[in-house]
Amino acid sequence: MLAGIIGGLLSAFLQSVSYVLSRQYINKHKTPFELVVFSQLVMGVFGALTIPLILPFTSFPLTPLFCGMLLICVIAFMAGQFGFFQTLRELEASRLSSLLGLKIIVLAIICMVITRSSLHFLQWMAIILCAVGAVGMNFTGGRITLKAASWLGFTLLMYATCDMLEAELIWRMPGQSIIVNSTAVAALMYLLLGILTIPFLLKYPWNRTKCKDAFPYAVTWYAAMILIYLCYSSLGPVYGNIIQASRGIISVLIGAWLLHLGMEHLEPRVDRKAWMRRFLMAVVMIVAMCLYSYARTLLVQQ
Repeated sequence: MLAGIIGGLLSAFLQSVSYVLSRQYINKHKTPFELVVFSQLVMGVFGALTIPLILPFTSFPLTPLFCGMLLICVIAFMAGQFGFFQTLRELEASRLSSLLGLKIIVLAIICMVITRSSLHFLQWMAIILCAVGAVGMNFTGGRITLKAASWLGFTLLMYATCDMLEAELIWRMPGQSIIVNSTAVAALMYLLLGILTIPFLLKYPWNRTKCKDAFPYAVTWYAAMILIYLCYSSLGPVYGNIIQASRGIISVLIGAWLLHLGMEHLEPRVDRKAWMRRFLMAVVMIVAMCLYSYARTLLVQQ
């Protein structure tokens, strides 16, 4: 359990750093989808290099069920990415990143339906608090169109499905170490995603400079994904996502540090009221993490 919590917190930190690196790339090249293409290709290479190193310690159970879940997981992730960019056409990036915090509620409902089990009242309280904190971190209000809401719902469902399957794939790995199994599944996932990204080079031709600029983001994101897989497989996808909500807190701290260094091109200045709201929502998310952990302990004792 401790390894899962540490992995989740480290993943949240690396994801927060990757968001800054993605802004750096987009500020320079102005094309967010291009960053996805080149970073996926780079991570595909990472996956190809990782698998031979990890195979002496584990193996992939290439059963029809495992391969089917892997395929659905990859498709769900790519569908989620497509939905994300469709939603981004309708909403500002800051509002969308906050609204993605609602994934925890979708994930909890899916877990209940699939496992046919119910969550403790305190766990539901923690999930709701976590969603409120994530949404409130950068949410500016305003009406959301039906089209935007529809694409957002689709994106949340695809990402939640991917989270569930990632944990299930790792649990089915035969290796003795959860760290090794998490690394192996992450490597295989990103190898497949890299291969499936190759056709997009027809639209976005290979560019060495852009690929080089995407490299820091790809390295950081790839490491974050290995750690998040470790977190999900150790704690379960619902608790893992609650731990992951700490990236909102970390992003606020990194944003404050960047502003202190005068890097306003990476972190736009906001007023005092916005900072107070972010601090309050950070406290809400910390309470949510503690509450879910407490409820989990109560259930274990029972």
